[in-house]
This record gives sequence, structure tokens and C-alpha cells, in this order.
Amino acid sequence: MLPYNSAMKKSALIFVMILLLAAGVFAQEKGAKKKLELGQGEQATYKSLAPKYRTWLDMVTHITLSEERKVFLRLTNDRDRDAFITMFWLQRDPTPGTPANEFQTEIEKRFAYVNDFFKRGAARPGWMTDQGKIYMILGKPNSQERFDEKPGIYPVQVWYYYGDASLGLPTYFNVVFYKPFGAGEWKLYSPVQDGPAALLIQDSPLDASNYASLYKKIYEIAPTLAQPAITMIPNELTDNYRPSLRNNFIMASILESPTKRLNVSYATNFLKYKGYVDISSSANFIENSNLVTLTREERYGCDLANVSVRPKKISVGYSEEKDQYYFNLKLSVSLRQGERILYQYAKNFDFYFEPDKVRSLESGGVVIHDSFPVIPGEYQLVVFVENSVGKEFTYFDQDIRVPAPGGPRLAFPVLGYRQDTEGNNFFHTYKFIDRKLAVDPERTFGLDDVPHLLLGAYDLSREVWEKGAFEIETKGLSSRRPFSRTQRRALNDRPFARDMHWIVPLDKAGMHADYYELTVRLRGPSGSVLDSRAVQFTVSPIQNLAHPREAYKQALVDNPFFFHFVLGQQYEAAGDLPEAEAQYARSLRENPDFAEGRLALLMLGNRLKKYDEVLAAVDGLATIERFAMEYHWIKGTALFGLGRFEAALDELLAANKVYNSDIRVLNLIGYTFLKLNDPQEALKAFEASLALNPQQPPIESVVAEIRKNRPQGDGTAP
Repeated sequence: MLPYNSAMKKSALIFVMILLLAAGVFAQEKGAKKKLELGQGEQATYKSLAPKYRTWLDMVTHITLSEERKVFLRLTNDRDRDAFITMFWLQRDPTPGTPANEFQTEIEKRFAYVNDFFKRGAARPGWMTDQGKIYMILGKPNSQERFDEKPGIYPVQVWYYYGDASLGLPTYFNVVFYKPFGAGEWKLYSPVQDGPAALLIQDSPLDASNYASLYKKIYEIAPTLAQPAITMIPNELTDNYRPSLRNNFIMASILESPTKRLNVSYATNFLKYKGYVDISSSANFIENSNLVTLTREERYGCDLANVSVRPKKISVGYSEEKDQYYFNLKLSVSLRQGERILYQYAKNFDFYFEPDKVRSLESGGVVIHDSFPVIPGEYQLVVFVENSVGKEFTYFDQDIRVPAPGGPRLAFPVLGYRQDTEGNNFFHTYKFIDRKLAVDPERTFGLDDVPHLLLGAYDLSREVWEKGAFEIETKGLSSRRPFSRTQRRALNDRPFARDMHWIVPLDKAGMHADYYELTVRLRGPSGSVLDSRAVQFTVSPIQNLAHPREAYKQALVDNPFFFHFVLGQQYEAAGDLPEAEAQYARSLRENPDFAEGRLALLMLGNRLKKYDEVLAAVDGLATIERFAMEYHWIKGTALFGLGRFEAALDELLAANKVYNSDIRVLNLIGYTFLKLNDPQEALKAFEASLALNPQQPPIESVVAEIRKNRPQGDGTAP
């Protein structure tokens, strides 16, 4: 037995630890409350909102995460607010794909009820009261018990609920409310923080720590209240009747339950993807796994950005006519520098499959791969995928750096689960000559999988090729079962090229289910490390892991004229007009019938003020019907640049006749009329342009100047 003083110290220490733990749990509960409060700036924003948005925020206060609320308060227009609200409800819809959203309907009913019923006797709206909060979170109690006029105790209500274990709630529990000192609002009762003494009218001093005595006293007054005063779990009492700390954990679980299954990514990413979302077709955010890499092939003469997206969920439709299941994914990619978009495109991927393939799709899913050429620089890559079935969409963005040609460097090491031979003349993502790597962005392999590694080395010199090597080091990340292996591969085991690729299987001998890090080093002739890159992967304990179905678009590789066209677009958007011109010209040399390339080169020629060259070549567009408007506009622009204003006006009016809603044409018509000393006709053209796009400060200034200098009584409209 411990000496008396030691035992007392130990007892005191334990008691202090219990108090600290209780305080921590209570702080967690208080934190759940505090996270819904608004800061000073957010409060000002809240007050500036239209009433319907303030009402909506009030209604969802107790069922939201703080991240959702913060994002909503950062939105600057009603279109984005409406989009956010739509997605907010969709994330919580228990039956997605059906017209009704039962959760939304229930919350709206609860909000109407609490504001009508719990405002009585309260100094604030019903949703802000403790009873209103619990009702908004848990709904109507399965049963209630009231103790309003029991001598010796303050008014008390006990609400009983059946709980969902998956949300961390007990199968059956109670929530207690009371009126301290018998007046005011109903207050949420905590067995740990308030204690049973708070429920008793104290005619004489009570020992608040004598829980057995307090339990007995309450039992004598109201037998069915005694247990709820101690515990939220019926029939769960401790030997000394002390309230268990589990009460605090249960209350914390109650407050967190509305967002327990919620993936908040839809909200935290909303400010980034909101410009892409069409509410009528895409409003249900889903997560994804993704991969972005850069590769290069000497025959293309450029770097390629490779994008892989695997949605975590895919809704599937069914066609009775074809007896097939289907879904349609639209991939949208944009390359950005700040607010400037250098390049963007969209591609559709349609999937149709027989009913017996549904199960394999559910287990493995699908991954979309796509590649596009990219110029050197630092960018943000924005990727957006939407599924027409289920109004689903997913999004991610990633910063990328495309290095300019220089010294030897490594490609990012890409791991795949299989290598295939494809002896055709098509290019697609992760195909190199006749070898294709099957890639899953999640980088998880089953025990039966053999991971394959894509090795790439670029800008090689002959000396590095002759004497250099790859070093591949694989390490297990678990200290329990150490694993380490290093492999070496000489660069000169293949014929020399400036840019080279290998797809090599990893030696799995001795590997077990674990997390691994793979490091690739490019060693030079002296053995020094010229470049190094690392990637992590997982070996699953599952023997045969389901991998996704892969989808990609193929292109002929004999004549990659389109790659140079894309590079030209990027250089032009970046402001490097001479390089853009060179790329457009190369694209046309490789495919003289490429009309889009001819159009881009002629438009750029006008920007470079090469008007004579443009006039000499523009008739190449004259026979292309879909470019009739552009033909006249480009020709008119060149003539304007040469000062031939009468001829320019004829071409520009012809362009406007083909299509009368192009502000570029209308504005140049206006300037041409000014050159011909006809300000009133110029005014008509400028006003037509401003009607299509009012946000044109230079045109507004010109219009104001024309009106200012217009003679009085000229008969034109003011």
C-alpha cells in the first residue's frame, strides 16, 4: 500500500488528469459551437447579403462545416451563391439522381418548426436556442418526458433518440434541457459540466461531488429523471454515480453528425472551379485521384503534359433501346499564368458497355488519360471532368514547371501495373514507340502485380549516354519490415538519342504489403548525380487488385502538325509572337491543307503588321465557307493597316454581312468610318459593339468624344 501522502498525491493527480481530459472534451464541444460563429469581417459580409441568403445561412448553421460557411461568405455574386447552395444540398442528398432531395425538405421543415415553436419565451430566434440547435441536428425526438412542476427540481425536458452507430452515436440516448433557476430559455444540460446538482432547487447547501446522494435525491422526486441526470445512455451508470466523460464524447458526436460523412472538398475547391460549373448539367462534386507528368519525344520536338484523372465515383445510365449501360465524361483542360489563359481545350469520352460489365466497372472505375504539347514556363494546370449522368463533376489544379532545353535531366518517374505492346502508328498518353504503360494514378499494386517503371532521360549528350546510368533505389517505409534494393541500368544499352525512354519491371522479390519510396538518379560519367526524382507507391495485401479501365484519344504520329499549332497558340497567348509565327508556319508546312493553321498565321500576320504578306496569302481562305467572315475581316484589317480605307470598309462590311455580332469587326468598321471622316456612321458601329459587350472602356471613350464633337441639330439620336 502506498503511504498516505503518496496515495493522496496520486489521487489528486488522477483527478487533475480527469479534469483536464474533461476540459479537453468540453473544449471540443465548445469548438463545435465556436466554429459556427462569425468573425468581425464575416459578420459584416453576412449583414450585406440579401435576406434570402442570410436566411439560408441561418437555416444550415448547425449542419455545416466552418469551411463551407467561410467559402460561401467569400462569394461575390448571386450566381455563385446559388451554385454553391445547389451543390451544398446535392452533397447531402440521400437519393441522388431522383427529383426529390429528402434531406433538404426535412431541414426546411425543421427550420420552420424551430422558429415557430422554440422562439416562445426566448430572446432570440428559435434556431439559435439550444433546443432549436438539437432539433435542427437530430430532428423530432422519438419520445419526450417533461418535468415542469416537480417540487424540488427546476423545469426539465428529456428528449429520447435512436442513434446511427456509423455516425458515432449510441443506439439509444437522451438529451436533457433545463431552465436554470426556473426561468429564461431552455439550456442544454451536460451531466459532466453542469452536474445533477444544477437540476435541484437548493433549499440548503448541497455537496455537488456526492453523486450517489444527488442521484438518490432526484430519484425520490422524479424516478425517470435520475438516470438522464447522470448519463446520456439509459441504464448505464457507474458504481459511484459519477457522470462519465463519455457524455461529452456523445455530445461532440451529435454536433458533428450532420457533417460526419461529408466530403468538404466540394466547398474548399469551389472558389477555383466555380467558373466552370454549369448548374443545369454539373452540380454534384466528387473526388478524384490524379497524376500530371511531363514527357518528351525527340520526333515531336516538344514537351508533353500528361493528365490522368480517375473519378472516385461514376454514375451510370441505362439505355433500354440498346440494352447497354453508359456514361459520358467531358474533360476540360486549361493552362494558365495567373488570370491569363494560354491554352484550353475540351474532349468527350463516351462509354457504352453490356450489363455484365457493370460489376467490373464498379470495382475498378475508369481513368482518363490525355496529353498535349506545352511550351517552357511555369503554369497552373486546371483540369475539370463532368459526367452527363448524375450531374457529377470533379476538379483539380496543379502547378507545373516546363524547363527549357538545357543539361541532362530526368522525366518524372511513372509507375504502371502492366506493359503492353502496340505495333501501330498512333500516339497516345504513355505510349513510347511500340510500348504502352498501363497507369493508375493511385499507384497501388496488388501482390500479384508487377510494377513497371517509366524511365526518361532528356537532353543527353553522347558522353553522358556512353558512360552514364540510371540508379533505381526502392525503400520500404515501414520500420517493422525493412526493405531496400538498388538497381542500375546503363544508358548505352540502347542506341543514342537526345531523349530516351525505358519501361522496366521492378524486382518484387522480398517485397510485402507496405508503403514504398522509389528514387531514380541519373548518374553522369564520373558517377555524380545529374538529376534525381522520387515517387511513392503502395503494395496492397490484396492478391488481385482491380485496376481502372483506361480511356485516351489516339492521334497519328507521322505528321504531328497539330502539336506545332498548339505550341503556336501558347506562344501567341504568352506574347512571344515571332515564335508563335514560326510554329504556325511549321504546322502549315507539315500539313498545307490545315485551314485552322492558315487562319491563325494570317491573323498573327496582321498583329505583326505584315500587311502585304497577309494580302498575298489571304485568298487561300476565300474558298473555305466556314471562314467566310474571317476571310473578309482579315483582308479588311490588312487593307486598313496599309491605309486603304475605302477598300478596307468594303471588306469589313462584307464580313459584318456574313455575321453581324462580332465586336472586332464592328469596332474596326467604326475606326474605318472615322478615317473616312464619317463620325455618325462610326458612332452606329461603336454603339452596336457596345450593345454586345458594354465593358469596352476604349470604345466608350471614343463614343463619348464623337458625341461631344457632334454638331447640334444634326438629326441623330442623342
